[in-house]
Amino acid sequence: MSLLDTHQKDTDEEETNVNEQESNENDDIAFVAKLKSSRTLASILKTIDFADDAIFCALPTGIKIIVEDKQCVQGNAFIDTRVFDSYELTRQVRFRFHLETVMNCLNIFGVPLDPVTHEPLPTNVAVQIHYRENQTHPLQLYLEEEGVITECLIKVLDDTDTIDFDFQTENVVTKVVFKANGFKEALSEIDLKADCIELLITQDVPHFRLIANGCGGSTSVDITQDSPVMDTFLCTEPVHNRYKTQFFQYIVRALSIASKLSLRIDAAGILCAQFLIYTEKDKPSLVEYFFGPDEELTEVDDNTQTSEVVLVED
Repeated sequence: MSLLDTHQKDTDEEETNVNEQESNENDDIAFVAKLKSSRTLASILKTIDFADDAIFCALPTGIKIIVEDKQCVQGNAFIDTRVFDSYELTRQVRFRFHLETVMNCLNIFGVPLDPVTHEPLPTNVAVQIHYRENQTHPLQLYLEEEGVITECLIKVLDDTDTIDFDFQTENVVTKVVFKANGFKEALSEIDLKADCIELLITQDVPHFRLIANGCGGSTSVDITQDSPVMDTFLCTEPVHNRYKTQFFQYIVRALSIASKLSLRIDAAGILCAQFLIYTEKDKPSLVEYFFGPDEELTEVDDNTQTSEVVLVED
C-alpha cells in the first residue's frame, strides 16, 4: 500500500468518525423549537417570573413552564406548538432551570422603548431552543439579530416534584370571565398593599366584590353581572374567601398582556386564574395560576367599614 493510499484511508476513517459523532449528537436531540421573535417567549415567561427556579416541560402539544412559591401558589405558562415557527419533539422532556438566567438570555440584545410611550418597540430577535436527551448537556438558546448570533448555554438542574392543588373542576362553584383591561382597572381601585383581599361572589347584586383589608381600613370595588367588563357569570352558591394580596399582584402582572381573564373557585376555595394571551402571530397561549385561600369566611361582617367604588367602564 502506497503512502497516498494510507493517507486516503486515514482521511476516510476521520470523516467516518466525524459523521458518526454528528449522527449520535443528532440522535440525542430531544427537542428543537424556533421563534421569529424572542419577545413572544420572554413576555409570557415574565407573567410567572416570581421564583428563582422553574420546571420546563416539552410536550407534544407545546411547552409548559411551572413556577411555584412557598407551596402556596403555582403559575403555569402553556405555549402551544402553533405559536412556534417550527417545533420538533422526539421524546417528552422535563427538567428544572434558573428562570432569571433564561429571561436575561432572551433579552440579551436589549428591549428598545418608544421615546414617547415608553412601550417596547418591535424587534427582530429570533430564538432557537435545543435540548439533548442527556441531562449533562445544557439547554441551548441561539438568539439572532441582523446576522449576529449569540449562543447561551443554561445549566439544567434536577427535576423536583410540583404542588398538586387538586383543583376540582367538577366542583366549581363559581366562574367569572372578565375583559383583562377592565379587571385591571378594577384592581387599581383597591389597595394592593393591603394585608389580604376578600372575594365576595353571589347570585344577587353586587354579584362580584373585591375587598382590600389593611391597617388603614378597607376599600372595595363592585362589578355587577351586567357590567361590560364581565363576559360570563356563573355562581351556584355564594363564595366569600380571603386570599393573600400578593396573589393579586401576580394577577396584575399577567393582565398587562392578556385579553381575557377567567376566575374559577372550587368547593375547597382554591382559586384558579386563567389568562388568554395572544402573541404577535395571533395564536393563543395560556397562563394559569392556582391560589389557596388564606381564610374562608363563613359570613359577611356587616360592621366592616368600606369605601366602595363601583366600576364603570367609559
